[in-house]
Amino acid sequence: MKILYVITQGEQGGAQLYVRTLAAASQGQNLTINVAIGENAVNWLGQEITTLGGKFWPLNHLKRAPSPLHDILAIFELAQLYHKLQPEVIHLNSSKAGILGSLAGLLYRLECPQTKIVYTAHGWVFNEPMPHWLKTTYYLLEKLTANFKTKIICVSDCDRQIGITSKIAAADKLITIHNGLDLPSDYFLDRLAARGLLALDTDEFIIGTIANFYPTKGLKYLIKAMKIVVHDYRLPIKTVIIGEGKLRVKLEQQISDNNLQNNITLTGSLKSASKYLRAFDLAVMPSVKEGLPYFLLEAMAAGLPVVATKVGGIPEIIIDGQNGFLIEAQNEQLLAEKIKLLFDNQTMAATMAANNLQTVKEKFSQQQMVESTIACYQ
Repeated sequence: MKILYVITQGEQGGAQLYVRTLAAASQGQNLTINVAIGENAVNWLGQEITTLGGKFWPLNHLKRAPSPLHDILAIFELAQLYHKLQPEVIHLNSSKAGILGSLAGLLYRLECPQTKIVYTAHGWVFNEPMPHWLKTTYYLLEKLTANFKTKIICVSDCDRQIGITSKIAAADKLITIHNGLDLPSDYFLDRLAARGLLALDTDEFIIGTIANFYPTKGLKYLIKAMKIVVHDYRLPIKTVIIGEGKLRVKLEQQISDNNLQNNITLTGSLKSASKYLRAFDLAVMPSVKEGLPYFLLEAMAAGLPVVATKVGGIPEIIIDGQNGFLIEAQNEQLLAEKIKLLFDNQTMAATMAANNLQTVKEKFSQQQMVESTIACYQ
């Protein structure tokens, strides 16, 4: 079976890790893997697919930001690629690829009507912070193009329910398949090694997060919370944010304005960033919109307690008070309070960490994710 994965961007992130995981798991299962990547395709995912022995195809016109000219050209670019590769399954990832890839699939199905088009919604784009007209546009396009898709995979029950209640598609077309993780025991760097590479003192209390610098990640609220933690609570806590993006300048300015230069470090992108997680005492995810984030699964597998916002599929991972704390999004005061609570109560933090190790092992296995996804291709 020949499968073509299509994704809007190749920079390291949850959707990209998802595609990489499926591509790697497909080896030895009589599946031929191709990956089409838009917007700067020569990056993390492209390199990973090449290393796996797969083939990746750069798309010149598939871009994350709305662009009528490029969007139209991307449809025809994708249709030409479909014609060239003749895939039996087209698996679309991220909203832009999902919309444009479906429209290109409509053209391709005139040639190969039996082709299956599978779409993974890594969180509905119309739930992101954006102008109302753009939300409406994305909603209507998701609803329209759902008609051309064979199956829509939601990474959380929350997103599936949103798809049903918003009438994106019929309930039988929407299926929940949680992201899964299977990391070898030696995957993570040990605490001392990770701290050494990140230039962190061995005895400091460190909060960590991994995120692309997008508005949806809510990093400005983490910085606001750190202002409370450092200046109001006067706690000796530092935060390390691993990632990169267009908001870097604004985040650096916010850090400077709040006199937090000695307490918050932006490391930039790091290869295999999750390997460093054991450098941290606490993982924090302040997002305003999520699907089912790999970062939390990785932090749990690393044995960290977590504080995360109650958005998307996060409540399907974190049970408040058992393996972490859930807070309302955009509430830096609550975030600061939970950070202080876990700083003051190391026994509670250790219990949550132990519960996390068990939860990710039992409920979020990579094998289950892969088997359920490949079943959608049959």
